[in-house]
Amino acid sequence: MLLSLVLNKKKFCFFITLICNFLLFAKNVPEWYEHREVIYPDGFYITAVGEGDSKLEAEISALSGISMYFNIQTEVTNELERTMKEVDGSSYSFNKKTEMDERAKVSSQSEFFGVQFDECFFVDGKFTTIAYIERDSVFDVYYQRIKSATSKMESLLLTAEDFNNPLSGLEAAEEAVPLADYVSELMKMARIVKKCDESFFMEENALVQRAYNSLEICRQNLTFHLIIKNDYEDMIYTTLSSLMESAGYSVSKYDGICSIPVNVSIEKTESSSAVFLYCGLNVKISDGTGRDFFSYSRTFPKKGGKTERQAYNRAFQVMQEELKNSFIQEFSERLIR
Repeated sequence: MLLSLVLNKKKFCFFITLICNFLLFAKNVPEWYEHREVIYPDGFYITAVGEGDSKLEAEISALSGISMYFNIQTEVTNELERTMKEVDGSSYSFNKKTEMDERAKVSSQSEFFGVQFDECFFVDGKFTTIAYIERDSVFDVYYQRIKSATSKMESLLLTAEDFNNPLSGLEAAEEAVPLADYVSELMKMARIVKKCDESFFMEENALVQRAYNSLEICRQNLTFHLIIKNDYEDMIYTTLSSLMESAGYSVSKYDGICSIPVNVSIEKTESSSAVFLYCGLNVKISDGTGRDFFSYSRTFPKKGGKTERQAYNRAFQVMQEELKNSFIQEFSERLIR
């Protein structure tokens, strides 16, 4: 009898403990955890659950899950630059709904917006939270950014397609192409967020293609007139023309819309046994109106040889190498400033 009472008491305590634990767990577990599909239906939200040893780690984990939906890789580090604020304006707390002010940074040209986090809770030694994106509102963000970027791109293309000043046109086309890449990425992301007909972005797609075509046309129509002073066996002309043509530009030795006057300065000294040259390069590019557009200047250490021919070959080979290493890069950087 006594043993039975003890056993019944133990069973009673065990069930009471189970009920208390259940009630405690139920109290701490947010509604989204038990009814995720009801609160965040897939047709209206993109969601991902994350967990970690801290609230921040859980949020970064959830953010990584969101990024996988877009097939991109989030920078998941504790130094992820962001600021958090309360939706309701109150102080920060683990159990409050928060949103990210700054866009999530990703390692591609694309980006995703409007990531928010619901209530975070602690269970089984881990913090757990959910990140979500509201499809309709975020699609509107993408759409507005697409419109803003295409408006700027269209303005640049008007300049690019004005053939009265080909170099300014090329400059505008070079600037329009990265914008076209950006718009393409935004359209891809927008379609992931919300399904829409292929024709929805028909005008924007046409503008993107127009930007790519415009750059190609600008390069083909722009002929640079190379004028080399003090060249040696066409070594500088051959190098510069090859570099320009490899970059997609047309080059002529006799005429062209934009001139590239190149001055090779040479100071020669001789001794009884050798010839020495001190050389310099000065390149100045002007557009069709005569405006100075780009300059490039280098000086070189003394080069010598037993004969004049040997000295010239050595000195000009050094200049050729420098042109190959830096000229097109600096010229291209000037175009996309």
